[in-house]
Amino acid sequence: MSIKIVIADDHIVLREGVKGLLNSVAEWDVVAEADDGLQVLKKVQQHKPDILIIDLSMPNLGGIEAIARLQKMEHTPKVLVLTARDDHISVNEAMKAGAKGYLPKSSTSEELHFAIRSILKGQTYLSPSIAATALQSSGEQEDNSPIASLSSREREVMKMLCEGRPNREVAKLLHISPRTIDSHRGNIMKKLDVSSNAELTLIAVKSGLVE
Repeated sequence: MSIKIVIADDHIVLREGVKGLLNSVAEWDVVAEADDGLQVLKKVQQHKPDILIIDLSMPNLGGIEAIARLQKMEHTPKVLVLTARDDHISVNEAMKAGAKGYLPKSSTSEELHFAIRSILKGQTYLSPSIAATALQSSGEQEDNSPIASLSSREREVMKMLCEGRPNREVAKLLHISPRTIDSHRGNIMKKLDVSSNAELTLIAVKSGLVE
């Protein structure tokens, strides 16, 4: 029986490259691709894959929120994060949300194959290149990150607002009320000590929350 895999990344060239690497393994079969977080949920529900390979920086619904929502679905695949984000906040949030593995996009094809096999065996795989970063406690580096004080939901809201989405659209995507979005926005601005959308967007870009 083949192992069913879904790949989620908004860069088609990267998806095609990863797909080629995975389909070269006889027992692996890439059954679907997604280019945003909302598509991930639909593709997983439709194809019921054994493993999902997902980027964290995607349109509509970010990778961390998508991973968290998958944990509440009837079918939950094992999740391997493949991303350019290697800061310890992203690593820790992804693993906390339910990911079983984390790889930077600079990884070799051999490490990608090894990570997938490890996760399929029920193990957790953290790339050695980011393991030291992930193990850092709330020390100096975390204190230096502007968004360290934000919750996972606040970061999702901040990401969407800084992408230029109106409150009502963000509320619809996250299944919460526009009033709750206003409340989150107020809390975010207060925590980050900013007073304008331009300042908020600048912090989002510098922190890698948006591209």
